[in-house]
Amino acid sequence: MPKSKLPIKRLMFSIASLVDLGQEATSTKELAEKMKAALYVIAGTFSVPTAALFAYNRQRKNLTLLAVKGRREGGVREARLEAPAAHIKRFRMNEPQSHRDLTGSAFFKLNRAALTNLQARIFLPLFAKGEFVGALTLGRKLGSAQFRQTDKDVLRVIAHQMSITLHNNQLFLELSKKAAENRRLYHNMQRIYQDTIQAFAAAIDAKDGYTKDHSYRVASYSVAIAKELGWSKREQEGIYVAGLLHDIGKIIIDTRVIRKGEKLTSGEIDEIRKHPGISYDILSKVKFPWKNIDNFVRHHHERVDGTGYPDALASQDLSEGVKILALADAFDAMTTDRPYRDKLGLGETFQEVLKGCGTQFDEKVTKTFFNMLLRELSGEVKEPQILPLLEHGEAVLPALPGPGARI
Repeated sequence: MPKSKLPIKRLMFSIASLVDLGQEATSTKELAEKMKAALYVIAGTFSVPTAALFAYNRQRKNLTLLAVKGRREGGVREARLEAPAAHIKRFRMNEPQSHRDLTGSAFFKLNRAALTNLQARIFLPLFAKGEFVGALTLGRKLGSAQFRQTDKDVLRVIAHQMSITLHNNQLFLELSKKAAENRRLYHNMQRIYQDTIQAFAAAIDAKDGYTKDHSYRVASYSVAIAKELGWSKREQEGIYVAGLLHDIGKIIIDTRVIRKGEKLTSGEIDEIRKHPGISYDILSKVKFPWKNIDNFVRHHHERVDGTGYPDALASQDLSEGVKILALADAFDAMTTDRPYRDKLGLGETFQEVLKGCGTQFDEKVTKTFFNMLLRELSGEVKEPQILPLLEHGEAVLPALPGPGARI
């Protein structure tokens, strides 16, 4: 297999594993059964035969074993890890620690026998909302392969999922007799899935310092437009996820090309233009609870006049979701600094969007977005959804088309 395809396969496998993990972590199973299933998904993701999951007992100041894989010797299932407050303060939140990091610590010396028996090569402290809730240990990989940096990145996402699950389980025990609170807990668990996706969005944006939070803003703009167009709450959730993941294919694009501050060569342009197709290849393998995520992502660089990419589809072949995402993506690109140019002012951005209305952008979507911004700029909206995401701070209202104007 060509080396260039390996990162894609690893990424697809990691995403699929994290989706499986999210489904297990948010299932209605009893905690012990749920944690065992989740632990087996984690162990399979990293090809480790030995793993253990612990919950923190605040009263006893220790970690109690919830689930174990691969160690059945006497005493393992009753294992406890002592965790005094002074040791917990030295843990880095949801940051995996290697065996080398551990061995010199006071925590390792205090728990040497148990950690050695568990063959711990990775120790992952779990924190939720700043509170220590548990820990995960992983043994050696099969074949004694080393843990890569990408493995540690995935472990940070896993830490986020598992810590919220443990935290929510504690809430569930405390509030299980209250139906209203149970519903709140259910919604909190649902957000684990979204938090995982947001973690991937952050990883995408980290490829380029200029596009920090780009995915979040595109997702937020898209939801604002969809809501204005009368989309259901579930449909809004779907386009939000599409916005967060629309550039996931850039993860395997050469960072030097993405960050290049000068004119791109034709070959580099072709390389950049691969990312919607790569994003589609990745996301089409994942079973999302929302429809059309992969379609929205694949076509967010299409134009209504049919001259976009990757499939040169015209307006009649593009869904409303694609048209929304295309405008949101372009609007954020114009209003933020990029390696090749400074950001545009809000008035100048509007003029650029107007030039592209009917050729690059859909007229209905553009007019909806303009009218929303007009109401926000004029102070008609108590809780604006777009302006807070901009950094212009412009005191002068730019010349914009009125609500009744033809665009």
